[in-house]
Amino acid sequence: MDSGLKSDQAEYEELFEIEGEASAGGGLIEDPWPAWTAALAKGAVLEGSLAECMGLPPEMNGGGLYDPARTYYSVFSFAAVSEVFTRKDDFWSDVYNDMGTSQEFGETILSLDGISHRRYRDVLQPFFQPPVAETWWREKVIDPMVTELVESIREDESIDINTRFFARLPLHTMTGGFGLSHQEGLELRRHMQAGLKAKTMEDRLTSREQTSNVLKGAILEKRENPSDDLISHLAHAEITDDDGTERKLTHEEITNHCRLIVFAGGETTWRQMGNALFALLNHPEQLAEVIADRSLLAQAVLESVRWNPDPTFPRKVKRDTVLAGVELPEGAHLHLCLAAANHDPSRWDNPEVFDIHRPFKRSVAFAAGAHSCLGQHVARQEIIAALSALFDNFPNIRWDSSKPTAKITGSIVQRGPGPLHVLLH
Repeated sequence: MDSGLKSDQAEYEELFEIEGEASAGGGLIEDPWPAWTAALAKGAVLEGSLAECMGLPPEMNGGGLYDPARTYYSVFSFAAVSEVFTRKDDFWSDVYNDMGTSQEFGETILSLDGISHRRYRDVLQPFFQPPVAETWWREKVIDPMVTELVESIREDESIDINTRFFARLPLHTMTGGFGLSHQEGLELRRHMQAGLKAKTMEDRLTSREQTSNVLKGAILEKRENPSDDLISHLAHAEITDDDGTERKLTHEEITNHCRLIVFAGGETTWRQMGNALFALLNHPEQLAEVIADRSLLAQAVLESVRWNPDPTFPRKVKRDTVLAGVELPEGAHLHLCLAAANHDPSRWDNPEVFDIHRPFKRSVAFAAGAHSCLGQHVARQEIIAALSALFDNFPNIRWDSSKPTAKITGSIVQRGPGPLHVLLH
């Protein structure tokens, strides 16, 4: 039966449009890399917001990342960014409460730390471990969708692979894993995107209520008739409170985490899937190697997320401390420049070069420590499955030179490809 993955092209073009997201997230920046490289050369930690350290107006930070009443520092080196992620007594995620993000997603593992974070993470983690990503997610969710998407483009000659394939798979992998329908997935993204772009608290709360309404019926149904999906798992999972009492998750707790994971999983993986193909198509010798030897694909994906990650992550200083020789006051907000950290020449030779044969070293593309990306193993399986299927079925895939040249664009918060016009045959 057709899941609906092949329909709604205009809606996908509207909901997955990187330049539109950039406009709402601080403004479009065509090439931030020279500024990031220059900032890293000045020091591991610099005073000022990321935009200011790049020589841009502070409003360009976007995404709730700037308030003139707050103190900001930006972190650029791999070592310093890694320290922020792992020094839990000195840096924390309370920054999301200050930014208002928690008003959209509620109290979740994104904004919690310590024991509270661990309790919820322990409930969610079993469904996102590597063995589950490689079996349950691949067999039940990812592979069937990949097969359907491949069939939907098989007869096409020239397509924008970004909206026809990459925008669709991650969103519906998440909603499918949660036991939601195709249309419920699109509706969730539409409401959550509206909330993140909202200018007023009233509009933000309206968006939150609308996403809750989409999930309400599914949660009630799964409480009564559980099946093999994440909402059923959460609806019957137990959590231990501070006093040692075990209880089931509330409707709000389930809704909050569904909202967060569906949005984050669909958003970041969509961009990284496009980044990976963009990198390979622009390095045809390496593309030919991957097509000939599919065992290289996993390391190609890890290299692509190192080479072009989502660039910025916020954190907050929990107590007066020192980072890379710079004194940081309690309450200061930190802008972690993951892009600069992943191009730190003290860790990687020729870091600006995309090289699938680069000796592996951990990057900070998926963060680190207790808040390392929950869905990273599922995301990698999605990208590997998608690219492998494309190379199996369309081994001559290449840029369509008759269409506008593909480019990576966006804001300093999130970056990814615009249209990716390719020839399939």
